Amino acid sequence: ARLDKRINYVMNPEKTACKGFHSFFGIKDTLTSGFTCACDEAYQQMMETKQHEQKTDKVLGYHYIQSFKPGEVTPEEAHRIGIRLAEELWGERYQVLVATHVDKESHIHSHFVINTVSFVDGRKFYRSNEDYARMREVSDRLCREYGLSVVRRPEGRRENYSAWSAEKNG
Repeated sequence: ARLDKRINYVMNPEKTACKGFHSFFGIKDTLTSGFTCACDEAYQQMMETKQHEQKTDKVLGYHYIQSFKPGEVTPEEAHRIGIRLAEELWGERYQVLVATHVDKESHIHSHFVINTVSFVDGRKFYRSNEDYARMREVSDRLCREYGLSVVRRPEGRRENYSAWSAEKNG
């Protein structure tokens, strides 16, 4: 998907609205935060970083989702955990948006959109299996810190998506 459309999706106020919530960055009534970018100007600022480093081709951003067991976390807690995850994994080098969706009471989850170009040194972020494992390790540690459950053994498909989809669709 295009980076601007992905950002618009995760920042949808109908999904991120949370009456009475005040984020760490002074934004009221929404569960959105930005690291080295303003939430309402994230696309433009991410593209400026890419243009400055002359890296506007190929993969423009990555989108991750952190989900929680239904009924186990408040929207505010989920967002605080998401902020801490983003700070620890990407916040020192990459522009990151964190948006916690509360569109379904039983499915509170946080979205992360990460610029692939570092504002520090212009290096590209290429997600790898090691990056994914590190993200899971940090997420699990934070969830345990908040007294939340973690997935002990991941279940489901083990093959890549294309193989899984082809088998599923005959």
